[in-house]
Amino acid sequence: MKSTSGNGMKILVMTVCILLVVALVTAGNSTVNGFFTGVVFYPLQRAAASLSGNAQDAVKYPADIGKLEEENSRLMEENRRLNEALVEYYDLKEENQRLHKFYGIKENNEDFSIVPSTVIARDPNENFYGFVLDKGSNDGISESDPVVTENGLVGYVSEVNLKSCKVTTILSPDSKAGALDKKTENQGIVTGSPEYCEENIAVMKNISAQHKMAKGDIIVTSGFGGKYPKNIRIGTVHSVEHDYSGMPVVLVDPFEDVRNIKSAAVIVKFDGKGEIEAYQNSESSK
Repeated sequence: MKSTSGNGMKILVMTVCILLVVALVTAGNSTVNGFFTGVVFYPLQRAAASLSGNAQDAVKYPADIGKLEEENSRLMEENRRLNEALVEYYDLKEENQRLHKFYGIKENNEDFSIVPSTVIARDPNENFYGFVLDKGSNDGISESDPVVTENGLVGYVSEVNLKSCKVTTILSPDSKAGALDKKTENQGIVTGSPEYCEENIAVMKNISAQHKMAKGDIIVTSGFGGKYPKNIRIGTVHSVEHDYSGMPVVLVDPFEDVRNIKSAAVIVKFDGKGEIEAYQNSESSK
C-alpha cells in the first residue's frame, strides 16, 4: 500500500510539471522569452560585462602605472633642482651680507684687500677663544695677516691651510699689536692675559710712566712694525692698573666681543705691510 501511494504522488507531480510547461508554451513565446531573459540571460550578460570591464582595466593599469612613475621621477628631479637653487640662493645671500658687513672697512681704507670669512670651528681646549675661518691660502691668506670685524681688531692668522686658517685672538698672550691712545698718543703693546681673558679684556703694556691715559680713551693700532695697518680700532680704556713692579698697565675693553665671533675679515694687503720686517731682513743679510 505504501509503495502504491508513493508512486502515485510521483506521477501527480510529473503531471503538474508537464501541464505547466504546456501552459507556458500555449501562453506564447513572449512569456518563455521573458522567463529566460530575466532569469538566465541578464545575469549571464552582467557577469560577462563585468569580466570584460575587468579585462580592460587589466590592460590599462600597467600603462597608468608607467605614466605615474614617469611623472613621479620628473617631479623628484624638479624638486632636487629647486633645492639646489635654494641652497645657492642662501649661500649668495650670506656672502652678500658678509660683504656688506665689511664694506665700511674697505670704503674707509681703499688700500685694503680683505677676505670676508665665516667661523667654522672653535677648539674647546683653546683658552683664549681662538677660532677657525673658512678661508685659506687659496684665497690669498698668509700667516700673520690681521683679522678684524666691522667693530675692530680681533687677532691675527696663526696657521694657514689651503681652505681654512686659524686665528689667535687679542685675548691671547701670543698676540702683540702696536697700539696708541688716540687722545693722548701714548703708545704701547696690546696683548692678552689669562687673568682677564674670560672677561673679554685685553691689556696694554710697555707704557710710559708719564702717560696721561684715562678711562674711556680709544685705543687703535699704531701701524708700527708693519704687522697691522694703522688706525684699526681695538677698544676703550677700561681702567689703569699697575703691575708688580709698579709700571702702568692699561686694561682695554675690545670693541668686539671676541668670545662670540661668528664672522670676520682677513686683511691680506694694506699699505706698509711688512715694511719694517723686510727692512730688518735686508739689513741682516748684509
